[in-house]
Amino acid sequence: MILAIAVGFASCEKQETGGMDEDGGDGVLPKPTASFSYGTQDPTDPFTIQFTNSSTNLSESRWAFGDDSTSADVSPIHTFIKTGIFNVKLVTLNEEGFWAQREEIITISPSNLVQLIAARSGDELQVSYQTGIDVAQSEWFVKQPDGTYFFVSQEDVLSLELAAGQFAEAYVELTTPKGSKTRLDMTLTDVGIVTDLTNHNNTFTVSHENSGGKEAGEGSLKLIDNSITSKFLIFDIHLIGGPFHWQFEYIEPQVINAYTMTTGNDAPGRDPRNWELLASNDGENWVTLDTQNEITFPTTGGANNNGRRATYTYLFDNTTPYHYYRLQVSAVGSGNLFQMSEFRMLQLPQ
Repeated sequence: MILAIAVGFASCEKQETGGMDEDGGDGVLPKPTASFSYGTQDPTDPFTIQFTNSSTNLSESRWAFGDDSTSADVSPIHTFIKTGIFNVKLVTLNEEGFWAQREEIITISPSNLVQLIAARSGDELQVSYQTGIDVAQSEWFVKQPDGTYFFVSQEDVLSLELAAGQFAEAYVELTTPKGSKTRLDMTLTDVGIVTDLTNHNNTFTVSHENSGGKEAGEGSLKLIDNSITSKFLIFDIHLIGGPFHWQFEYIEPQVINAYTMTTGNDAPGRDPRNWELLASNDGENWVTLDTQNEITFPTTGGANNNGRRATYTYLFDNTTPYHYYRLQVSAVGSGNLFQMSEFRMLQLPQ
């Protein structure tokens, strides 16, 4: 397995210049330029990066690494303490105060560094990892019913007893000898690791939008933002004149065989009551994968045990990859509003 840093560049190469001498002139010294390259020195430590300064006509270098740390070294070596997206800036100055600036985006992605592995062993699911980085410590955490994560192990392998159809949320945090950390979250079931395809290479659309637009505080994008504290809200659904839906159009066809719904924070009457999940490969001819009718969500569950912001999982048989998936709602509990905190598209191991 090849493990590497995923590197992305800014949409424009922020090659800025500026400054002026005391007399307001252009100065007599050559203007500085700002340029640098970067790379890892040790493949087992992708968090430590050598920055090589190739700027010219400078007397001073000022680095900002996008993680609240800075350096005045000409060509620094910097260790990031976590994964993430970092906007690295280099400002160079000459003795007259003229300056130049260069920015680059560096992304250190957990999924590019570590691969999770799951297998059944007797009555247990055993989860481990494969990585090329040097790991000093492994820590496994499992989500509890109250929404908090409980530390369970420092072993290289996590062992869990899960009944058929049972789900568990967990994560592993790996720490390098230098203290850099990478965290991988996972959803587990009795047969392995669940793949969340909600935001994977697709276009998400809705048939009816929140009155404030998709990016509004309760717009449709809140339905797939991976946060149960936000929600998607539609007004006046009685005026639609029929079912409404949201849809995922995948660039490459995907096999979906489960999904989750998380109820809103209030007003149970706004929950969906009747719905179906449809699939298609041309956007015109649809097959029904799952149908739910006369559903009333429990009044318990969720962080406050009142049935609000509670997540429910629906499984169905499907082994066919489809380009399009559509969740179509034909009725809510009561009233003329619809809301949902979160919706996730899942692929369970076959």
